[in-house]
Parts: sequence; C-alpha cells; structure tokens
Amino acid sequence: MKRCYQDLLPYFKKEKILFISGPRQVGKTTLTKAMFTSEPLYLNWDIPEEKEFILKTIFTEKIRTLTNSTIILDEIHKYNRWKSALKGISDRKLNVQIFVTGSAKLDVFQKGGDSLFGRFEHLRIHPFTIGELIHKSFIPPPVNWFTLKGSNDKNLSKIWTQLELNSGFPEPYIENSLQFYTRWSARRRTLLTKEDVRDIADIKLVSQLEELVLLLPTRVGSLLSLNSLAETLRISHESVQKWLVILEHLYLHFQIKSYQNKIDRALTKSTKLYLWDWSQIEDVGPRLENMVAVHLLKSIHIWNDLGHGEFALNYIRNKEKNEIDFIITNKRKAVVAIEVKNSDESVSNSWFEFDKALKDIPKIQLLRTPNIDKVTPSGIRLVSCETFLSGIN
Repeated sequence: MKRCYQDLLPYFKKEKILFISGPRQVGKTTLTKAMFTSEPLYLNWDIPEEKEFILKTIFTEKIRTLTNSTIILDEIHKYNRWKSALKGISDRKLNVQIFVTGSAKLDVFQKGGDSLFGRFEHLRIHPFTIGELIHKSFIPPPVNWFTLKGSNDKNLSKIWTQLELNSGFPEPYIENSLQFYTRWSARRRTLLTKEDVRDIADIKLVSQLEELVLLLPTRVGSLLSLNSLAETLRISHESVQKWLVILEHLYLHFQIKSYQNKIDRALTKSTKLYLWDWSQIEDVGPRLENMVAVHLLKSIHIWNDLGHGEFALNYIRNKEKNEIDFIITNKRKAVVAIEVKNSDESVSNSWFEFDKALKDIPKIQLLRTPNIDKVTPSGIRLVSCETFLSGIN
C-alpha cells in the first residue's frame, strides 16, 4: 500500500543523513525500502553479522568502496558511539546516501560525543490516518482551516471504523480482525517493555513498568497526575516521571501542553497524555479524542519536518475546568481551535467561556456522528471527525 511519505524524499538533501523515526511496527523499514527503485543496502544492528559489517566497513574508511550506494542503518542507536560514527561518515564527504531508522526517538540516545547538528534531517513516521488512506499523498497546511474540505468518499465511515477498532498500525489495520489486533497489541507491549526499554534504561521493576503501561489508557484525555500514578503503583513520583519520559521516547505515548496566550486563569503546568495506539482505549469518548490527537499531530510533524512552519499541538483549560481539546499553533500563534464531542451535536459551553481569547481564529467542533457539516449562528463549524480529518494527512 502506497504511503504519503513516499513522495517526500525529494524534500531532503541527499548529502545529509536522514533520520526516519517512529513507533515500533509502524512500517519504517518497509517504507524506507519502498522509496527507491533499486534495492538499497539494508543493515540491521540487531543481526550479529550485519552489526560486524557496520563496525568494520560502514564506520571505517572501507565505506569508500560503497560510493554511489544508498545505505539504510536500522536500530544503530543501540551502539553507544553511533552519533560520532555517523559524524565521521558525514565529514568524509562521500557520495553515499545514508538513512537511519529506529523505533525510538533518536535524540534520547545522546550519551556525549560530537553533535550531528547540521548533518542530518528528520522525518517522523506515523500510523495510518484517514487522510493518508484516502489520498495517499502529501497534503500541505490548510490555507483556511474553517473551510477545510474533506473527502466525500463513500467508504469514509467504513475506513474510520476500521481505524478505530484496529488502530492505524499497518499490520492490524490491513488484517482487520479484532482477534488479530488483540494478539498484536499484547505482543507489541511485551516487546516494548521487555526489550526496547532494556536497550535505553536500567529498570529493575519491570512488572510495575508493565502495570504503568496498562494504566495509561485510562488516563487519556484527562490532566496527567504523576502523584495519582505513583500512589497506584506504589513507587516514587520521580520513578513515574522517569518511566514516562522513557516510554514517550519509545513512542508509546505523547503529551501536549496547555496554551496560555491571552487565556485568563489558564492552567500552566499540567499536560494531557495520548497513546500512539488509540485502539487500546476502551472508553469511546477518550478513544475518539485520542484518534483526533494522533491525526492532528501527524500532519503537524510532517509540516514541521518539511519546513512548512513551526506548528505545535496544545489544549486550553482554565482553573474553572472549562476546556477546549486542541489548539494548533504556528510560531506560538493559534491558528485553529478544535473541540471533540462524542455524544451529540450541541455546541460545547467551553466555546463561550473562551470566546474573547479565540475570537480571531476558526472554531471547529468535531462530532462522532457521520455525515454532518454545518455552521452554527455563533460561527462554530460542526463537522464529522472523518470528514474534517480526511482533509489533512
């Protein structure tokens, strides 16, 4: 299946190393190989003989024998000198195109040594979303969020339901079986907690780490309380904080911060947590909000990685507990406000609480109900999730 990322390779300079990162089993290796008409040289650090070849050839002067080659290095962040080794390749000014793929955020493995600043570019790969499945090509930032046109594809609701139940990860989405997804999800969780975590941290309380991973789906959409998690797990606040950082670097979850500009009595320090795999969440409302969060973040990451802006995903909440789920900013300036509503078509009261602060930006309320797209007298667009989100990647 063609992915929108396959069109993005010309955006990046060939002389720079391209980091391709994203969650485990999101299809990074398959996608990277598919970007080329001829077979690249693929080397995986986890395979002993390929590790030896990397150390003895790729990271030495012998790499000159591979001039005009395209080389994919997978999981080399597990080598404690990987950054200085890549810097050495870059400094040799070879006619070799290097791609580095990994299932962890590549910046977490900085353990000293030379910086790669100016020598690399970065592309973050996300699971399938409805816009990518419909269009299969890159969609630039909307000129006008309020009039953003989605797709009228007759299969829109069917695709959305398949995403909701099976996640956007390629294998379970394509398989389209709840039983398969359940097995796949359990296997992925085990690999993450017992293998991936081991590669970057010394955590002895593995059973409690696994318990934390199982707890996180129940915390989606709410303000994240480290104290509550610490009390439930019977561990220190510092341990919870450390583990969450590690799990975020391994693409289990991401957090968004509050938007405070011009917001009276805004919360300043609290964050909200979302999972990369929304199908783990049993409650329909938080799962829907999580799906929207991942859809928005995916486009934000693509636009930022390609240089279309400095976009960020935030939320608004004041001390009276009024909240708008998402604010997208560009260079710290709000460009659109988005509220997600699971139950009905009534306008959220929070719009009126933040009316003054949001008066100059588009207001979108996304609904679970399909086939809805209208504007209220107060200027709020009510539109079905799948319709609106099919207009972005």
